Amino acid sequence: MKDILDGLPLGPQREEFERMLGQVRSRTKKVLDWASIHSPNASMQVDYQTLKDPGVCPENFSRLVIGKLNGGLGTSMGCAGPKSLIKVRGEKTFLDLIVEQVRELNAKWNTQIPLLLMNSFYTEKEIGKFVENIDLPLISFTQNKFPRLSAESLLPLNLDEWGGQAWYPPGHGDFYNCIAEQEILRSLIEKGKDILFISNADNLGAVADSKILHYMIEKEIPFLMEVTPKTPADVKGGTLYEQNGKLKLLEIAQVPEEHIDEFCSQEKFSVFNTNNIWMNLVALEKKMSEGPLNLNVIVNEKKIQGTPVVQLETAIGSALDCFDGAVGLCVSRDRFMPVKKTEDLLLVQSNLFNLEGGRLVRNKERKAAHLPEIIFGSPLDQVDRFKECFSVIPDLLELELLEMAGQVYFSGSASLKGEVTLKAVNKKLSIENGKRIEDERIEC
Repeated sequence: MKDILDGLPLGPQREEFERMLGQVRSRTKKVLDWASIHSPNASMQVDYQTLKDPGVCPENFSRLVIGKLNGGLGTSMGCAGPKSLIKVRGEKTFLDLIVEQVRELNAKWNTQIPLLLMNSFYTEKEIGKFVENIDLPLISFTQNKFPRLSAESLLPLNLDEWGGQAWYPPGHGDFYNCIAEQEILRSLIEKGKDILFISNADNLGAVADSKILHYMIEKEIPFLMEVTPKTPADVKGGTLYEQNGKLKLLEIAQVPEEHIDEFCSQEKFSVFNTNNIWMNLVALEKKMSEGPLNLNVIVNEKKIQGTPVVQLETAIGSALDCFDGAVGLCVSRDRFMPVKKTEDLLLVQSNLFNLEGGRLVRNKERKAAHLPEIIFGSPLDQVDRFKECFSVIPDLLELELLEMAGQVYFSGSASLKGEVTLKAVNKKLSIENGKRIEDERIEC
């Protein structure tokens, strides 16, 4: 085993890598007894609407920490830097809005909620510059890095040959080991901060909620995962299930091949994991003192310069399996607004939302409860090209569907209504200022 672990320091980081590799080699984490699993009962999966309003409870917020998983790059949108530094509303980035949210909470409740950022070695340098002048209690740390493995041999890539590409951040499940090893967990508890709400930095719907916070404290919940009803776009997302009286997280990688269609359907499993996670830090510390959390390992297959490799990763939500009394909370779709593609970017930048204290709030002037469907073709899937196209974001309040591709440009304010198709394959298509397009297909 020694040669497989070359390049890793001695200690917990190496031990965790060895555990993950051992789990993959033994292939022990598939859900074999499919018939024994079913949707959770009402005590394990609670509806947000049943939570009571605690009223004015500043003491609850004095116990809160807000965390963001901040290690991702914006490569899916053609952006080389940290995703959280992409501008999403005017000149404000994801992180600008997050900081504004925490400031608003601190002012409202006269407290000092810390902001916890877990970065990766990809993002740490630029994030470090951003946080230099942030006037908040802030803890910014970098997660571990593990060696990529040859898909064929499960041996690490040669460092001399691959350099920095030989390494990767091992998923956001690495959070637990990092805050324990870097003594962040103990420090927070000593300061009376024992409830953590953590989410993806690109999810603009993930804001601290007083009802959920009160529920965590009143019911002494050790671990809570926010879930929301599936749509056809979410069928591959992790979901909750009950097996032998215990709540667990089920990822598609664990599902036997013959049951994939059943997993993806909305019948057996009607909700999916938003990756908005609440946890009691005292309960977490106690659990980790008993030994490693032994999170389920995800084998992420990739190609680096044409060479097949695997990355062994864990997810922060899979710690749900480790806690007796863990709860799934079914929340509205408003708490899950990730920006993964430029289509999502158009929605959050538009008048479909208003900005209130760093929070995106649905514009009540839109009559339809659902958001419009946006479909972009090349080159609009790249941030730079997206910015060139939309010098001004059009009015989308009455839009149902927008399909766009090619050299389309909005030269000023415009309004889109119903189902609209704009395709400029052979020449430039300019949408002039004041243009109203309703249920129309324009191609050139």
